[in-house]
Amino acid sequence: VKPILTPRFLPSCTDELLEKLGDIQKQHHLPVQSHLSENRGEVAWVQELFPKSKHYGDAYDSFGLFGGENCPTIMAHCVLSSDDEIRLMKERGVFIAHCPESNTNLASGIAPARRYLTEGIHMGLGSDIAGGTRCSIFFAMAEAIRVSKLRWRLVDESLAPLTIPEVFYLATLGGGAFFGKVGSFEAGYEFDAFVLDDSRYDNPGEYDIAQRLERVIYLTEDSEVLHKFVAGRQLF
Repeated sequence: VKPILTPRFLPSCTDELLEKLGDIQKQHHLPVQSHLSENRGEVAWVQELFPKSKHYGDAYDSFGLFGGENCPTIMAHCVLSSDDEIRLMKERGVFIAHCPESNTNLASGIAPARRYLTEGIHMGLGSDIAGGTRCSIFFAMAEAIRVSKLRWRLVDESLAPLTIPEVFYLATLGGGAFFGKVGSFEAGYEFDAFVLDDSRYDNPGEYDIAQRLERVIYLTEDSEVLHKFVAGRQLF
């Protein structure tokens, strides 16, 4: 467990609080996490509260809380980010925490995850409890695929749905990169792992690893996680 600066979101923060958070960030180089462009009402409200800002992200940036050198930043949602905001996120190396179930439950919309991947923006998956209902990373992977299919069909057919390998990347190396050498079994990375039991499925030995992985993404229950390792230490 490590510290991270967490302004709840801009409408709940005074200018004085944001300025002091910016001072703490500069002094200690702590990472920052918050919400960004989650729903239409929120985006409009932020523009009212920060009329001089070009967009939601620019308001954070004016207080030194939006990425860049020595300020690792992760922003949840990014459902309605504008072209200018996306450019600034990419320029500053801001990470996105894509929270598909939360966005659905709150009727916020569907984040353009495919575009973020194409743009090369850092992204991982989140549950946003209690906007979401489950902490399971497997459930978040399945939901990310489902909502990307809806966005492709109903909103923008130029953005293809996410694939199994892509959501697995988001759930591992994509999000893990925010914390350093995390999220891969490559040499030099921390050993973080689940040990899964898929024996309840028919003849698991008849399927390759990719096929077995696809099944556990959609069907895994907590009871099937036999062991968990974090940074090489077995938790159970």
